[in-house]
Amino acid sequence: MVNVPPPPGESDTSAQPGYWYESLSDHHVEVLNLLRDYREAERKMRSHTRDDMRMNETELLALRYLLKQTNLNTPVLQRDIARELGITGASASALAQRLERDGYIERNPHPKDGRATVLVPTVKTNEEVRSTLNEMHQQMFDVVRQLDDREVLAVKKFLIAMIETVKNH
Repeated sequence: MVNVPPPPGESDTSAQPGYWYESLSDHHVEVLNLLRDYREAERKMRSHTRDDMRMNETELLALRYLLKQTNLNTPVLQRDIARELGITGASASALAQRLERDGYIERNPHPKDGRATVLVPTVKTNEEVRSTLNEMHQQMFDVVRQLDDREVLAVKKFLIAMIETVKNH
């Protein structure tokens, strides 16, 4: 079998024999290669988003978590950010200060605990995230809508198993 490199700008998702893949079929290797290609494409997209918003990875992850929890009407404290991102309380405090300074969050009194402060995304955050990611999200929605129920279940089963495998190592 002759391996021909892909054209410039395209990734090679063809099944390739190798150290890790000796016991897999070509189709299985292709799935793993496609998953790797997806992860790399997502990494590049996050890097581009961070550049557009002039943020680092931790700041972007904190905002994503904050927006998700706010959408669920769940108050978010600094300690929640620390736990979610696996950072210290001091790092979460510095992170919140940067996000507040840059206009991405506000600190409001907790509705039930007068001693606590809730982190809340600003209108600027919602507008900037939506303008930066809206087109890509719409395209992703179009892709997933093309799946029938059987395909959705197969993809979910696969992704859940892969997530659990990676989490456990």
